[in-house]
Parts: sequence; C-alpha cells; structure tokens
Amino acid sequence: MPVVPVLRGVDLTVPQGGMVAIVGPSGCGKSTLMFCLAGLDPVTSGNVWTLGEDLGKLKAGAIAQLYRERIGFVFQSYNLVTALTARENVVLPERLCGRRADLDRADAILSGFGLGERTRTRVSRLSNGEQQRVALARVMANRPELVFADEPTGALDTASSRLVLDQLRAHADGTRTVVMVTHDLDAATLADIVVVMRDGMLTQSLYRPSSSQLLAAMEGNPA
Repeated sequence: MPVVPVLRGVDLTVPQGGMVAIVGPSGCGKSTLMFCLAGLDPVTSGNVWTLGEDLGKLKAGAIAQLYRERIGFVFQSYNLVTALTARENVVLPERLCGRRADLDRADAILSGFGLGERTRTRVSRLSNGEQQRVALARVMANRPELVFADEPTGALDTASSRLVLDQLRAHADGTRTVVMVTHDLDAATLADIVVVMRDGMLTQSLYRPSSSQLLAAMEGNPA
C-alpha cells in the first residue's frame, strides 16, 4: 500500500514555560502533530525531543515514567473511570503511584473548575462537559511540567470553556508548558504562540496574535 504522509517537513520548537496553540482546518494534522510531540504516535522519520529526552530512543518503561511523573494529557475521550466519583478520578494517579491521596486538595481543584457540588458524584452521572473538566482537574492535580490538551473546550459551554482556558493559561507559568490543539480561535489567542497548520505543514507561527490576525492566517494570508 502507498504511504500517505500526514506531516510534512515539520520543524517546531515549543518554548518552556509558555502556552502554544495549534490551529488549522479539520484533517490538517493538528492532533497527529500533538500525538507525535507527546510520543503517543511514533514518527517514521526525524526526531522528537520532549523535556530533554529523545522519545525515539526511550524504552517503554522510561516513556511510561515520563508520562506518569512529568507529562499530562487532556484527551477528547476523557479516559475517566466512570464507576468512580469525580474526586476519586482526580486522586487516582496519586494512588496508582503509591502516594497518599490528598482529598481536600482534589476537592479544591474541582471547585476551581466549577464542580464543587459534584466532587462525590460518580462520573457516569456527569454531563460530557463536566467529565471534560474532571479530566483536566485530574491532570492539574499532578502538576505536570508539560500538558498536552486536545480540543479541551470542545464539549463545554461558554462559561465552562472560560474556566478551563483560565486554568490552562495559569498553568503555563514560566516553568510549566501547555500545548493545545483547538478549533476555537478565541481560545487560541490566549496562547503565547499560535502555530497554523494546513495539509500537514506548518504555514505560520504567530506571537500573541489578535483574533483578526489569526483569522487572516487561517485564510492563508501572511500575518
């Protein structure tokens, strides 16, 4: 079968301590790029360095440790344990690592996402938007150095989206980093750098663009 390239000639450096948004039309390779940066999808050529590690040379155990201790993921599918409560999902990584779960801190983080009244509710009884916020709360509870977020506001209303984006923006505090894929151009303007993709290629990289600048870049016009 012929090989169909998804990413072509990508050369991207994500600065430490900032927030980077990846935007572009559906099917342009945004999520694939993020999965490659995170080591979730292997690359067929080139190298991916994440947090000082060449992911292509790491063994499975070392990659798992990197994910467990230094990297957080917010997926569109949430990956929550539906039989557990919101609070139990947030502290699950601590328990899996053999650490004592800080339930009070978990409740405080959930409250910051507008879920203060839902901490002891089973995930199966939460709406999609609430589940997405629980997933992000679980990531933030682990204080990762690097967060990858795939369409983090995709299932949220305007108010909930603002909560999530404010938390992601605050996480990129000069030492910790956020990489976000989004269709929401208003959300993208919160990032320090916005990378525009088309047909598997990076077409522009904009520093703190306005909505009008970003829209022009999406339409193929130079910034």
